[in-house]
Amino acid sequence: MSFLQVLSSEWLKTRRTTIRLIVFVTPVIYPIFMLWYFSRYNALSSWQVKIYGGFFEVLTVSLPIIISLLTGLISYQEEKSGCFMNLLTGPISRAKFYLGKLFLLIFAAIADIFLATFLMLLGMRYILNIDNVHYDLFLQGALLSVVGSLILFSMHMLISFAFGMGASIAIGGGGFLISAIIGATVLGDHIWNYIPWAWAVRLSQVPMLLMPEVKQALGMQLASSYSQELWKGIVPAITCFMVVTIIGSIWFHRWEGNKPHE
Repeated sequence: MSFLQVLSSEWLKTRRTTIRLIVFVTPVIYPIFMLWYFSRYNALSSWQVKIYGGFFEVLTVSLPIIISLLTGLISYQEEKSGCFMNLLTGPISRAKFYLGKLFLLIFAAIADIFLATFLMLLGMRYILNIDNVHYDLFLQGALLSVVGSLILFSMHMLISFAFGMGASIAIGGGGFLISAIIGATVLGDHIWNYIPWAWAVRLSQVPMLLMPEVKQALGMQLASSYSQELWKGIVPAITCFMVVTIIGSIWFHRWEGNKPHE
């Protein structure tokens, strides 16, 4: 079975589950809420900067909880459908099953984040009536949000199968607090690049440095600030994602299928 077939099979398993509800509803409800919220703060010179910052900050701070829930549901579904026997005794290698589940959630996150961003951009143009929408910067923010959150998918997939859904959600709750404190406040200015839960928050805010209103404030510091913040997050995010994914695949290949509560 090819990897695409594995992905298709994993997607079919999510029929009539909470997973699909989260995947389909969240990217529609979120931009609607944000458009409603920002519709009350028009006529400001920095309106678009505030919209960008608020949209991606709330989105990325919430990712640890959402990712921990999705990975936990994936593990719980396999446990309830035969105590993981389908994974352990199937004709497909365990590593391929593991990677199929992992990348299914990553692809779903990519689709959701870009859909939410696209709907937000449409709302900004035709509901909030903003003339010069920075489409390219918003799309950069969406891409960097995905890059910064990759490690969370890899970590929580491993945690969910090793310790269960409860452990994944508990750690996700802690990650939510860390991302809000370290990623979204000045407390993390000097340490955020060492904290995985802060990477998506900080990286998503980097394209805001290229907005005209911010350029005027930063002046000559802009180029160095943009590149420094970008690489401080991208390098550890991609490196750690690859390392944890490899570790998770090796561990899952040798896993005996013990129930999470044992």
